[in-house]
Amino acid sequence: MTISYTLDVSQTNLQSFFSLLLRWRGSVWKAVFGQLAVWTAVFLLISCIYRYMLSPSQQDVFEQLIRYFDNKLDANIPLTFLLGFFVSFVVARWGSILNGIGWIDDASLLFATYIRGADEETRVIRRNLVRYLVLSQALVLRDISMQVRKRFPTMDTLAASGLMTHEEMDILDHIKDPYSRYWTSIQWSLNLVYECQKKGKVDSYYLMNKIVDEIGKFRHGLASLLKYDWVPVPLVYPQVIFLAVRIYFMICLIGRQFIVTGPNPSGIDLWLPITTMVQFLVYMGWMKVAEALLNPLGEDDDDLECNYIIDKNLITGLSIVDTMWKHDDTGYSMVEEHMAKTPAQKKDEFWGIDKIAPLYSMESAERSVHPLVGSASKINLVKNKKEIVMTPHKNKLSELDPSEQKTYLRRVNVSDHNAKHAKQRGLERANSPDKCLSKMRSRSKSELQYIQFYENGKFRTSANGSQNGVDLWTRAGSII
Repeated sequence: MTISYTLDVSQTNLQSFFSLLLRWRGSVWKAVFGQLAVWTAVFLLISCIYRYMLSPSQQDVFEQLIRYFDNKLDANIPLTFLLGFFVSFVVARWGSILNGIGWIDDASLLFATYIRGADEETRVIRRNLVRYLVLSQALVLRDISMQVRKRFPTMDTLAASGLMTHEEMDILDHIKDPYSRYWTSIQWSLNLVYECQKKGKVDSYYLMNKIVDEIGKFRHGLASLLKYDWVPVPLVYPQVIFLAVRIYFMICLIGRQFIVTGPNPSGIDLWLPITTMVQFLVYMGWMKVAEALLNPLGEDDDDLECNYIIDKNLITGLSIVDTMWKHDDTGYSMVEEHMAKTPAQKKDEFWGIDKIAPLYSMESAERSVHPLVGSASKINLVKNKKEIVMTPHKNKLSELDPSEQKTYLRRVNVSDHNAKHAKQRGLERANSPDKCLSKMRSRSKSELQYIQFYENGKFRTSANGSQNGVDLWTRAGSII
């Protein structure tokens, strides 16, 4: 849940300072207090062992360790430099994710302004345009955010919540490529906009293009979220930062002990290293900022409210496009189509194929690829359930009377989802990529003379005019 403190800092005075400082949820106290308490307890334990359990000779050796570990510690592990660059990078990445998450206001205003008509058909079109954009957003977010995945664990729950119809769900279920499924509803919205222009509901191609551009911006933002989920910060970067901070304070457990014996004791014996504890609070808090912002679509206190954004877009979008509007004549500029010579249009190589498989050389196919699939997309949260119950959020329930609450309840059967999920996982285990490539390599060697031979942009043909290898691969059916 995003923690809002804007009102607390509306004035620059001591009251605002203490209001900000004394918060708990999402605060540095909550993030660091437990670890600081453990670190302090270990520090005091080591101090007690040094003072009361070691012999004088052992104390001399321990004091040498103290001086060794404390010597140039800040220079050898420059935490300020490391954390400063890392947190700046992560905050910039967080800002890009926030901007790309998708806000439907601009698109809804264009739908309401440029798609003319107060009849029921036009109202349905405007509302469906909003719903299709929100559906695309929900499909993306449920695959990259555990918040949304828990809310919509199956496609049936999306249909039950009203974001799509069962007919639309059937269409999505038949789309083989999971990445294309995200943008199917975007394609539906573009088709609707084009039909509106053909029927005269949109006055010109210029206005149609403005709507299309706004839909494209919305889709581009969602695509950027998928890319951020697909390509995280290189693992070695956070590993170095998190390891450096923790090693620094592990060294401080010994290096910051007060020397109480020998010829050069510490000037003052406080038992507790106050300045080092302040360092712990600042550096660990700084690091916790980076940890929390690495994945702002998660479930930490300061993560983005993905479910709320879906709700907000649906409610705001439908409200905007359904408000009253006054028809007026608008001028427009016709966009001229650029005429250029194009190649002859022929069926592509993947024509009629459901499972498109782009080709690699046998050597390059060895490289493992992390596909552009959401990190939460393969998690089944209803594995041991037969059905789940859908209900409005508790904040909305308080605004409804009991009869209205009852009309919103939905029971969703998840048995089919669990069966499909189990079948898919079984297939993935049985046909691992490495195993399939090994079989393909063996087959290519044993049936080399029958494999289609491609040369100079064409398949080589045999003497009888047939393409090399076509009959064999047709008879073979599936490759594996």
